[in-house]
Amino acid sequence: MDMNQYLEVFIEESKEHLQTCSEQLLVLEKNPEDLSIVNEIFRSAHTLKGMSATMGYEDLANLTHKMENVLDAIRNSQIILTPELFDVIFLAVDDLEAMVMSIAEGGDGKRDVKRVVHQLELIGKGESLVSSSSAEIAAASVVLEKEEMTAGQYDEFEWTVLQQSKDQGFNSFEISIALREDCLLKAARVFMVFEVLEKSGEIIKSHPPVEVLEEEQFDQQFTVTMVSKESSEEIKKKNHEGFRSGSRCYK
Repeated sequence: MDMNQYLEVFIEESKEHLQTCSEQLLVLEKNPEDLSIVNEIFRSAHTLKGMSATMGYEDLANLTHKMENVLDAIRNSQIILTPELFDVIFLAVDDLEAMVMSIAEGGDGKRDVKRVVHQLELIGKGESLVSSSSAEIAAASVVLEKEEMTAGQYDEFEWTVLQQSKDQGFNSFEISIALREDCLLKAARVFMVFEVLEKSGEIIKSHPPVEVLEEEQFDQQFTVTMVSKESSEEIKKKNHEGFRSGSRCYK
């Protein structure tokens, strides 16, 4: 059977299913007891596996199958959700996104996924995972570049807020975040950055502006200015932990 006529449909539907997986994983992290969310992710993974096998993309089908097995065990209460488990599933989704993107660009969809497949197999067997380094899981890099702001960087309202916050004992920070070059769904990652940072304080400004970030009209790096009662070390620690458990798409 000539599958070329179905390729465009396959790519579009694969992207939709992977977006569902990514978005629902974020929801699941906040509601780990809600197995209906797991069921939704499982359905998308199961459909993607079937489509990939039908189209002849065996590597894509195999990785999805391994992830599907873990999701099935989770929804049947055979595996308990942990931050380490989320790390691996997010890595699998990132790899799947990259494989589909390769196909969309005319490639064969192949990718070295031995490590994540091995980790999924260990999880499926109920075995413990070897702790991953922050580089291996591509955790976030939060760089506090400046603690002293200059008026020329901000409009009148923003500068007034910064000055009033300082008078009230808040610290001001400019924070740089870099996404991995192969990161997909950048807008979703930006949302996660804002969500994590807002646990430490109030975001005053982003560069590029929020609307540009939401439309993914930026490269891989952006900055935010925030005020917080916390120290720089507290913010670094809290946000490093937050990104580890929230996404695997950061440098």
